[in-house]
Amino acid sequence: MDGGHLATLTLGDSVTRLPGVGAKRAEDFRKLGVETIGDLLTLWPRRYIDRTRITPIGELRPGATSTVEVTIQSVAERMLARGQKVTSLSVSDGTGRLDVTFFHAGWIKRHLRPGVRLLMTGRVEVFRHQLAMTHPEFAVLTGAERPRLGLWPIYPLAGELKQRFVQELEAQVVPMWAAKLDDPLPLAIRQQRQLRDRASSVEHLHFPQDVGDRESARRRLVFDEFLRVSLAVLWLNQRSGGRPAPVLDAKNALVQRLLSALPFSLTPGQQAAWADIAHDLTQEKPMARLLQGDVGSGKTLVALLAMLAAVGSGYQAALMAPTELLAEQHQESLANWLSPLGVPVGLIRAGQSDERVASGEPMVVVGTHALISERVTFDRLGVVVVDEQHRFGVRQRARLSEKGTAPHMLVMTATPIPRTLALTVYGDLAISRMGDKPPGRWPVTTVHLRGRDRRQAYVAVQQAVRQGRQAYVICPLVGDTEEVNGKAAQQLAEGMRTLPGWRVGLIHGRLPSHEKAKVMEDFRRGSIDVLVGTTILEVGIDVPNATVIVIEEADRFGLAQLHQLRGRVGRGPAPATCYLIADPTTPEAEARLEAMVMTQDGYELAERDLAIRGPGEVLGMRQHGLAGFQLADPIGDLALLEDARVVARQILADDPTLDHDDHRILKAWVHEMLGSEWPTSVLH
Repeated sequence: MDGGHLATLTLGDSVTRLPGVGAKRAEDFRKLGVETIGDLLTLWPRRYIDRTRITPIGELRPGATSTVEVTIQSVAERMLARGQKVTSLSVSDGTGRLDVTFFHAGWIKRHLRPGVRLLMTGRVEVFRHQLAMTHPEFAVLTGAERPRLGLWPIYPLAGELKQRFVQELEAQVVPMWAAKLDDPLPLAIRQQRQLRDRASSVEHLHFPQDVGDRESARRRLVFDEFLRVSLAVLWLNQRSGGRPAPVLDAKNALVQRLLSALPFSLTPGQQAAWADIAHDLTQEKPMARLLQGDVGSGKTLVALLAMLAAVGSGYQAALMAPTELLAEQHQESLANWLSPLGVPVGLIRAGQSDERVASGEPMVVVGTHALISERVTFDRLGVVVVDEQHRFGVRQRARLSEKGTAPHMLVMTATPIPRTLALTVYGDLAISRMGDKPPGRWPVTTVHLRGRDRRQAYVAVQQAVRQGRQAYVICPLVGDTEEVNGKAAQQLAEGMRTLPGWRVGLIHGRLPSHEKAKVMEDFRRGSIDVLVGTTILEVGIDVPNATVIVIEEADRFGLAQLHQLRGRVGRGPAPATCYLIADPTTPEAEARLEAMVMTQDGYELAERDLAIRGPGEVLGMRQHGLAGFQLADPIGDLALLEDARVVARQILADDPTLDHDDHRILKAWVHEMLGSEWPTSVLH
């Protein structure tokens, strides 16, 4: 690379300014989240090859993975019977000879010729009494260049990117630009926590000298990820600026009338959660509580009690749901409970407003993102409930809370969240967890079937329909868009409609709202036997007569999502079954399906999901308005997580606006994460 040209570039410049990166490679890099030179610095290696020691060929041992420094003696190419091209090298280092084989690698012959020096790492084999390697990792050594020893990075790839090209690009880019990185962490904190500087950490995570060097670099960068998210979340959760919340009467007449009218008693889990919430509502400090309840644990009733505490105290309550379908169902369900009590329940759709809300009339209001639009004005908002919180960002929750004078906030989910992850993403939210289920709920039998055995699942659907029961069929995930998956669901439904005696309905996210509402109402009334749909059916659908759910290509779904889908059945008094149709091709997918069959415990599944897939995927962290983690593991790095949270609190306590000189870079760093949601009190 031209050093003079590179010296004129900045971290914000496009990767296309780098030699060798044209439009095609730039597009492939974009798939990896890399668009700028700065992005290349955080394209972390996914693993490493141990090149800390060069072994002479004469000392190689079969079965070991070793690194050799060799010179190519000869190159040959041949075709196998099936048309497979094989390239063979004979290499030597003076202590012995090694045969090297590459399949489907015609480019090898074009670039590797006799006399070329290589640093090569691979598993040592014996083939026809000769030491050999198949498809080893290698780097070309030019001139008198000495090999770089240490742990050699292996990067994620996309499109037609080649590992060797990315390695060479990073080897040029990282040392030059890592040194230009500002360090957001004040020196005093680095020294106190025994953390190395950020610039050397970035460089040495790419090219560590040994395992200890890599772990030292990773520790600093993981701490940075935890600190950045902790600062952002703590800030957003403290935006009330000390304003007092309305002090509510959690034992008012409306609450008592609802409890007296229930045809059942609250479960122990519901009682404990309501006790936590009721205590919070009577304080001037705004409640900030996360209510976790496994599928079917009765969270909505507890949330209803919180909303009645507001209405019965002369305030308004708002419930925000992630989809219009779920908002409509909540409105209908709440109206059934509250109409006998004389409490109005309003529904606000996108683009709408409600004069009663603006007037301050005590009532319950249900909606989607529409509730945080400028058109909607609350006069006396006392309680905010956010359903399926993982579908909303931290920013969106904060916006809704600003609709009132520091209203109490309850966020709830049926997606179990490991405590470590909840601490990070939700900062100061207190956590209430409900693990039991209301009486009469059956555990759902879960069966994993290979694709060739799927007929067994549809026979069960047929039997359920004959018995007057209903069933769901979830179409496979085809792509990232609801449009693509909606088409797949439509094809699946059309095929099932050819079966005699089956009344088949179809629902997906691309349907207009009124059509979705009609399909769901028909299914609830029993005029549809089998409902085919996408993952829009994942949450909030309550049809007690449904006893079978079939999930096609279940290995494409995460554990939390599978558990949510399974929760659509088993909501009535009859036994229920969930069929997972899948031919998993990876150990991770096999592990997810095995976990589903083995346990009904959503929290255990959540911990397994975090271990299998990593924290960035489990909750769709980007939906939080926070970038999530690239390196950090909230379970494995729990001590660092807790330490970073302590430091975040300490920094904000000492410098609430981050205006001190030694916090200038940190302020810009967190501001970059929060974007337009940066609290105004910090900007001034």
